[in-house]
Amino acid sequence: MILYGLKSILMLSVLVIAYKLLLENETMHRFKRGYLLASLLLAVVGPLLSFPVTVQSNFVPPTPLPVSVVAQFEPTRVMLPAGAVAAPPTDHSPDLWLLVYGAVTAVLLIRLVRNLASIVYRIRQFPTVRHAEATVVLLPATTRPHTFLHYLFIGQTDYEKQGIEPELFTHELTHIRQQHSVDILFVELISCFYWFNPALFFVRRAMRLNHEFLADQSVNTQHQNVVRYQQLLLSRLTPTKPVFLTSAFTFQTAKQRLIMMTKCTSPLRAGFAVGAAATLFLLLTLAAGLQSVAQVTKSVSEESTGTVTKAKVPTDSMTLEQRYSDKLVMTWPKANGNFPRKQVMKRFSDLSEAEKKKVFFVPPLAAKTPTNAQFEDWKNPKRFGIWLDGKHIKNSDLNKYKPSDIASFMGSYVHKNARQPQGYLYQFSLMTHKEYERYLKEQTESPFLVVLESKPKPKTVWVEPKQ
Repeated sequence: MILYGLKSILMLSVLVIAYKLLLENETMHRFKRGYLLASLLLAVVGPLLSFPVTVQSNFVPPTPLPVSVVAQFEPTRVMLPAGAVAAPPTDHSPDLWLLVYGAVTAVLLIRLVRNLASIVYRIRQFPTVRHAEATVVLLPATTRPHTFLHYLFIGQTDYEKQGIEPELFTHELTHIRQQHSVDILFVELISCFYWFNPALFFVRRAMRLNHEFLADQSVNTQHQNVVRYQQLLLSRLTPTKPVFLTSAFTFQTAKQRLIMMTKCTSPLRAGFAVGAAATLFLLLTLAAGLQSVAQVTKSVSEESTGTVTKAKVPTDSMTLEQRYSDKLVMTWPKANGNFPRKQVMKRFSDLSEAEKKKVFFVPPLAAKTPTNAQFEDWKNPKRFGIWLDGKHIKNSDLNKYKPSDIASFMGSYVHKNARQPQGYLYQFSLMTHKEYERYLKEQTESPFLVVLESKPKPKTVWVEPKQ
């Protein structure tokens, strides 16, 4: 969730910066409307995209440990005491950030619903009349004209006395005809769930301003008197806060609107802006989706007949150092001849020449599927603490899975001095097939390297529960 949020913020921020540099001061208002809507959609959907790409690699794995050595790292198996019963665990509380996100989202949704209800109430409370494509809602008090969907809100006195100039009617009817309220509803709904994205506030403002540009453009095209319309706007504008969710004249954007009426974008500049915006969208989409890379090991000695022979595994310390110079290696330095010796992590490049010759790697956990009896036993919260793909879950959550969904697992006995408040005696870590594939890839790219200068006793005790 956090990674998704960061990607969403980054993508929308890049698109906003591009809008400011390429489009904000241009008269391509219809294209700008589509750009802003598409930016929101890409910020929401983009982080979820995935385009797997297969890359061939000549990677040769490091020297494996001999079987006799691997056995020293195998977990010690113990039998589960027959009468061992612990206190039932307590439920884990949700993460604090999730509670904060839910609370803020709920408040914003309530605010949105309340404002919608307020508009609906005004529509039902006051008289309405049909005017061209709009339904005019006659308000008892004098108010600045504003629209929502196909409703036009104006003062009843102004309407009856025809105190609204034709240019203003054209302006408001353009908002209705082009369905600008749908854009506003869309961005407000997105803001309720993506309020953590600061770029949304700019998109919301830019979208409202562009709606005014579109309406002004329609007025000037129809009435062909830019100077008169500018004077009319100046006479009508007052620093009054607009009604939420509606399109209305605003004092804050007057200067930009007046300037935009006299500007013109050349076809060459318009073509460049469209091309640059399209390229940016394509690059961001690819950058967001190209994240799953499947490596296929290809032997350097592959024959043309299709038979593949195993590549020779390098064993000399110079070749290993070139490949793993930055990797950490587990060592057990001599310390007065006492066992077990303390483990020390060193970079491969920092090892002595004698230590480099004794570097091996510990193979990853083998794939193994639990039996039905084991899987059912893990559902007992009094005896087992369960982690699935690195996350602590309730034992009852295992009902959503079956034994074949587990690709590998390991467990350990929890000693009294390390026992958690939940009271379980044993803890097991399970990996689904997807997580196991990720784990194997990680182990291949960053293997567990050890210097077998001495043979320490394993400290971890793994568990095989009694059936």
